[in-house]
Amino acid sequence: MSTDHGIDPATALRAAEILESPRRLHQGLEETDDAIATLDKVLTATPPGPLRITILSNLGLIRMVRFQLTSSLADLDAAIHCFREAQTAHTAHLPEGSHPELSATIPNLIGALHARAEYTGNWDDLDEAIVVGREAAVRIPPGLPQRSAALASLSSALRIRYERDGYEGDLTEAIDLGRQASTDLPVDHPRQGAVLSNLGSSLLAAGLLADAVRAYEQAVARFEAAGNRHGRARTLTNLAAALAQAGRIDAALEVSWQALAGFRDLGDASGEARVKKNVASFLAGWEESAERDARQTRAVYERVIEDCVRILGADDATTRSLTDRLTALPPGAAPAGDLP
Repeated sequence: MSTDHGIDPATALRAAEILESPRRLHQGLEETDDAIATLDKVLTATPPGPLRITILSNLGLIRMVRFQLTSSLADLDAAIHCFREAQTAHTAHLPEGSHPELSATIPNLIGALHARAEYTGNWDDLDEAIVVGREAAVRIPPGLPQRSAALASLSSALRIRYERDGYEGDLTEAIDLGRQASTDLPVDHPRQGAVLSNLGSSLLAAGLLADAVRAYEQAVARFEAAGNRHGRARTLTNLAAALAQAGRIDAALEVSWQALAGFRDLGDASGEARVKKNVASFLAGWEESAERDARQTRAVYERVIEDCVRILGADDATTRSLTDRLTALPPGAAPAGDLP
């Protein structure tokens, strides 16, 4: 990065490191704030052009990281401001088709607007995200990974609007766009995991359980190949939910334990808690979904509690809750039969 505009060499070097890998270099709040301060400083001295757009786009990403750490609406607002300014500059000041890599700002803007809509309940943001996504689908040339990312972000926003409004057309479009986003990428592209996971969520919302399970399984494989441990753990959680909805309780529980191990390795307590909550929910849903032989139900609970004791410990709240539930179950006298 040039120091011709009054930026000292140390700041310029630090900014270059941040721009090279904006998500990796600021995992905690202190490092995130340092990254923001550094890029804010170089932004003031950077004239209009591709570099300024790149800095704005990365500032938006880092502000999103800060929002995830703080849950502060001000951070989310600042991220959206950066993405909007970067998008406006890209559209207004650069020739059509030049610097196509800068198109990554668009899916980031869609995702940030989507996040703010869910955070505040102001669904105008979600509608704006959909408009931005549809414009991007027309403007970004086919074959670019950035177009696939925009299609996947648009697909996600449409799915959320379907869940809010119930308009089937939004869900149908979300599935079509999700499939197109995956098709547009090479099979081994690092983005395939996120694209396929998003598609799985749309298929699950449509009740296409077998297709959703298949998409999530493919996404897990792509996250593993890319070394994305957090994406893998999150997608395993989604896969477990799809398997549970399909009535495959054994498979859902097995995948849940894999997800829990992944979150533990990452030190993600909220992810671990979500998995444990899901395990209890899966069992309750499975038990209520059909007439169950009493011995069969008890056998499933007993086996899961053994897993809970082994994995979570006897004093864990989930273990205790399921043990209490087992105690409350009728003893039953019929043969257990085969477990599903």
